Amino acid sequence: MKRLASSPLALSALALAMLAGGCGADPKALAAKAHSEYAAHQYLAAQTDLAAALSASPNDPALLELHARNALAMGDGMSAGASLDKLAGLARPADFKRLLAEAALLRGQTQDALAALGDDKSAAGLRLRGLALLSQGNAAGAEQAFQAGLAADPHNAPLLASLSRLKLMGGDTHAARGLADQALAANGDLLDAMLVDAQVATAEGRLGNALAAYDKAGKRYPGNLAALTGEAAILGDLGRTDELSALLAGFQGTTTDGTMAYLKARLAAAKGDWGTARDILQANEDKLKDRDDANVLYAQALTQIGQPEQARARLAPMLTRHPESVVLRRELGKAQLAGNDAAGAVQTLTPFAQSKTASPDDLRLLAKAAEAAGDPNAAFFAARARYPSPQSLGQALGAANAAMKASNWGNAILAYEQILALTDGRSALVLNNMAWAQAQVGNRDKALAFAQRAIQVAPDDPLVMDTLGWLLHQAGGNKSRALDLLRRAVQKAPDNATIRAHLAEVQRG
Repeated sequence: MKRLASSPLALSALALAMLAGGCGADPKALAAKAHSEYAAHQYLAAQTDLAAALSASPNDPALLELHARNALAMGDGMSAGASLDKLAGLARPADFKRLLAEAALLRGQTQDALAALGDDKSAAGLRLRGLALLSQGNAAGAEQAFQAGLAADPHNAPLLASLSRLKLMGGDTHAARGLADQALAANGDLLDAMLVDAQVATAEGRLGNALAAYDKAGKRYPGNLAALTGEAAILGDLGRTDELSALLAGFQGTTTDGTMAYLKARLAAAKGDWGTARDILQANEDKLKDRDDANVLYAQALTQIGQPEQARARLAPMLTRHPESVVLRRELGKAQLAGNDAAGAVQTLTPFAQSKTASPDDLRLLAKAAEAAGDPNAAFFAARARYPSPQSLGQALGAANAAMKASNWGNAILAYEQILALTDGRSALVLNNMAWAQAQVGNRDKALAFAQRAIQVAPDDPLVMDTLGWLLHQAGGNKSRALDLLRRAVQKAPDNATIRAHLAEVQRG
């Protein structure tokens, strides 16, 4: 369980709101407004109004309870715990001990959470028990608690979502999907159900579905950091920098753990502004020191702005801890090469030559380092980069086919990228399938570009004509060309129901 805590800035903002509340505001009106905001998931607004109302009525049990629940909804265990401590000697709600346990979990105090729960056998209590056990590394105990809770309440959406996430962590994507669907069916408005739906969709490679789920969660729960980070990660991976920029600019929530800084640095890097990326990461180094992804990005930025020695100092210990990491090996090799240590780069990158599935780019990087170092194996490495192994191509083709059949568009894109890099890039089938996969994750410009390349290679293939025609229609582009392509595709493949349906749709529109 990730530990969350209020920052000094957040506490001072709360104090300011409480001071402001003592200047003539009507506490009852503020309390009523906060109740409405809480019900609408507008937790940041509710926090401000509750602070002002509590400044006038600091011992009001109803206000303290709502403040605690609102803080828990925001993931702020510190503020929730403070209100619950005050509430302990007043009128306490029936689920008071569960509220204490949840606040303790958010602070990383799992033993305190378990102590607060006692022998609570309710579905909600068993869910919290499972989360506490999971944070202690006891996955088996967590699943046992979740299953016990579902035995008592089979349609409990929070429990279904928690068990789905546990299954996903264990690599059982199929089971995770079934549980996520059940959680959505039980309560489609539950934040955790929407988030786990997005997480499972990401694991399935259905990135378009994942984006839609994260977007829905972000709109239904304004300012939710988990929804923002999930959506931002996918947009970043897909290279949709304009959408990522708009998403970050429109975020109204708060974060004290460096997450927003990392996302902004990643956006700057995606735009090629490595100096800004370095500056952002440097300013937030203390908050991000335990995040490997942030440290890798920091090292990439350092290499790009001409400070490869500093990049090496960051990457070398990480590779020692994770020698299996392709990314760390690649980035350390780049930093060594940029720092004129070609021999060191060869040593770092040589495992790529021994891999039957190494990417052409990694093999070319090794060949470049070997040539710069005067390594006797330079010619062999160069040939290896020019003529990839049949195993690597076969593996990529198999992965692509399996991903397409499973509608796993993310993995399909990765596989087709590898195939295009391993070949001359003129396979109509590969280009056409890549176009379709890109379209399914919302990358319309890339999809059209690949479809145009496919039609140049195979101008009379009905499947290729269908893909380009349909994508032109979806993009609202050249309707006459879309119609012409689809009509010719139907003529060449009159029994293909999908092509006929596409033509009928375009004719109607």
